[in-house]
Amino acid sequence: MSVIAAFSRREAVPTPALPGEVVDHQLVTLHQLQHDHPLWRCGLLAAFAQGELSREDLRYVFSQYHLYTSSFTRFLAAVMVSCENDLFRAELSENLWEEGGGCEPERRHAQIFRRFLHDALGVDDVDRIEYAACTRHFVREYLTYVQHAEPMAAAAFLALGTEGIVSRMYTIMRTGLCRAGIPETSLEFFDLHIACDDEHAVTLERLMRSYAGRPGWFEACAGAVDRALGLRAEFFDQLLDDLKARRLRPMLGRMHARESLARGVDDAALHHRPGDPAVTMYANEVEKLGIQFTVERLPLAAEVLDPRVVRIPAGTRNEKHKHAHETLIHLLEGTGQVVVDDRVLPVRAGDTVLVPRWAVHQTQNLGATELRFLAVTDFRLSERAYLGDPTDYRMHPDVDAERRRSPTG
Repeated sequence: MSVIAAFSRREAVPTPALPGEVVDHQLVTLHQLQHDHPLWRCGLLAAFAQGELSREDLRYVFSQYHLYTSSFTRFLAAVMVSCENDLFRAELSENLWEEGGGCEPERRHAQIFRRFLHDALGVDDVDRIEYAACTRHFVREYLTYVQHAEPMAAAAFLALGTEGIVSRMYTIMRTGLCRAGIPETSLEFFDLHIACDDEHAVTLERLMRSYAGRPGWFEACAGAVDRALGLRAEFFDQLLDDLKARRLRPMLGRMHARESLARGVDDAALHHRPGDPAVTMYANEVEKLGIQFTVERLPLAAEVLDPRVVRIPAGTRNEKHKHAHETLIHLLEGTGQVVVDDRVLPVRAGDTVLVPRWAVHQTQNLGATELRFLAVTDFRLSERAYLGDPTDYRMHPDVDAERRRSPTG
């Protein structure tokens, strides 16, 4: 049963509570609706929280978000127009004054955001940003709602559905920005809103509460809060889908353009011989778990494939792990076994094993000499297509967390 339905059901039962206590209970329920909304579980906010967005990803997300920030005073003005109380209109005008920078137009919040785009993310010409259809839809629906909703719903839309989430949402975004290497000195827009928007939300919430004596107040406010949060969740989901597509677009463009990737590269990028230089990629040793291995990347000019040579000394193994990329393991020398999920596959020189995406696997050397294999993966594709860390080494708590970062075959 939803929060709204549960409250409506309870409301039908006679209660001795005073009207003020009833309204307080309704407000608690509305805040719970806001706190538990699916928006907070959306993939884009999760990517911010986990530091999975690159600077290029952030440039796209916040370039799109610019249309919302530059339109915010329109939303606030629309609520102010529909407000029937001159005192609340005066308080809303103060909010508008602060959003507009007061006597300093260069300090208006939309302009501070433009400077963030330019200085932190390298967006040179903000006025030439091309907005996606989902961005225009989001801002258009936001404006349409506050212009045409009844005053108590419009107030709830901006109070709990918009201003009331800013501190929590921008704190999450700030985490992702810092993890992408954006200096804290460039985050004034977020710090400003984290600090002041709670006060703005209180003003709007007081306006929303002033309508509490009207029939259907709770239902109207709950619907408005859900609508505001739902629009934002839909927008964020579409931005995330766009990000995934944008990561692959250059590769797919070259593919469809029938470009030869051999053009302009030297022979060493196409032909690797035993003894030629390789790139040391990863090594780990955990004696009590019998783990010891090294991984070298062959410096070949591949755009999707990522060939590595893995060496495992006699009597040891590599880490049990899983990842987003497929891997072909071709045994060059030695004997042992490859564990793929619940399968145990004995291997010797000349054998080839496929490790499917996200299958838990581990290679063990059961012979008396070094086990060496070529692992050909599509890592260069999966690292673009998969949002997040494409390799998971969290198979054993004793494996040093700091040494699980680099992917292996």
